[in-house]
Amino acid sequence: MPTKPEPSDTKCPLVAVDRRLEDVHQQWHEAERAYFDPDRFRISIQAAIQTLRTVTFILQKNKRLIPDFDSWYQEWRDRLGADPLMRWMVDARNKIEKQGDLEAHSYVRAEITASYLNNGPVIEIPAGLFGAQGALIKSIPDSDLGEHIRQSGTLRIQRRWVENTLPDYELLEAVAVAYGRIAELVYDAHTQLGLNHPQTTNIETGEAYPTGREGRLPCMIGHDEDRTLNISLATGEHLDFTEKSLELDFEKAQKATERYGVKPEDIFGKSTEYDQVLHSLFNTAKAMTEKDGHHSTILFLMKGGKPLRIIQFEAESHGQKYIFMRQLAHEVTKLDADAVIMIGEVWRAAYDPKQPYMRPAEASDREEFLVASMVRKEGDPLQLFATMVREDGDVSVGILETSTKGAVFIFSPIYEAWGRAIPDDWLKQPC
Repeated sequence: MPTKPEPSDTKCPLVAVDRRLEDVHQQWHEAERAYFDPDRFRISIQAAIQTLRTVTFILQKNKRLIPDFDSWYQEWRDRLGADPLMRWMVDARNKIEKQGDLEAHSYVRAEITASYLNNGPVIEIPAGLFGAQGALIKSIPDSDLGEHIRQSGTLRIQRRWVENTLPDYELLEAVAVAYGRIAELVYDAHTQLGLNHPQTTNIETGEAYPTGREGRLPCMIGHDEDRTLNISLATGEHLDFTEKSLELDFEKAQKATERYGVKPEDIFGKSTEYDQVLHSLFNTAKAMTEKDGHHSTILFLMKGGKPLRIIQFEAESHGQKYIFMRQLAHEVTKLDADAVIMIGEVWRAAYDPKQPYMRPAEASDREEFLVASMVRKEGDPLQLFATMVREDGDVSVGILETSTKGAVFIFSPIYEAWGRAIPDDWLKQPC
């Protein structure tokens, strides 16, 4: 999704600051494009680090424009100075200009994902060496857990640039986060002057994005997925799944009214309160299920009670779901979504401690449910569910039940994207 930030007012007195910030954005993408070319990557990423430092210099040069600049800027200086990453950026810029190049090294990161949590084994080795994948697979235990990993796990292989003095960050991600910190400063400077804020615009559609994402642009989030190879441990093949975006279409909504007896305005309801939105969507899903005999898995990324994006998702394995939910978390961050709703059919069965990794679909006492689950950036999760009964080719959906205590651990990557602690009862789930 190509994007660019641009001042909403071409006569903005801070246009020099805005342009320099845009220079960093362009240099960052040059580094991204050169990721597998060491020399080009080194030149571009170091240029971005140097240019980012000049944004604050230019802002200080224009201090006369901002009322009470010294006290306002001191608060920002203290905030950025307390951030270890931003202190590293200052040191890195000084090293580049006074001592020479950063000591960046390319690594291959191999990890096994067999859960919605980031708790799998990881190995990093220099990019020129081989064997990490085999060593990682050999580390899988001979146990129920090991069998689950072999059947549902994914081997993820990723190229990474890491600088010696910043080992906990991938270098491109570090600069993206630092860009976001400085973008927030620039945004606040516009606020101090009562100016329209710089906007993030999709240059293909002209759509303007709201602020959020901790200042980062949508195109600077989730970039690691483009250089990650996902391999199913069960089949040895590249992991793939089907997803497609659904558009709100008035003509299709009218046809839905005729088929399901649901008015377009009732699909999401008239309220922006999320509990009410969830109930409206569930009622629509119930009507569709009883008419069609099935319901696909649909996800709604929401903000302010309104849909930002609607996704239909089909997975053949849990391994696909684990990867998909991680990618969905990137979309939540890109769009600054404050709630996610998932509606679809599920199997439920009593937990058997003797078979902790057995799927409900494999249990003899399983029941089929239509479920609508919602998590939000603030507030408790909410689930609506009802049994599905199939008889003579027809499907009926039973009495609605609600739960605020359900362990919707499938949304763990979303919670991590929001910076929320994952509830303890989710962590107790076996997978």
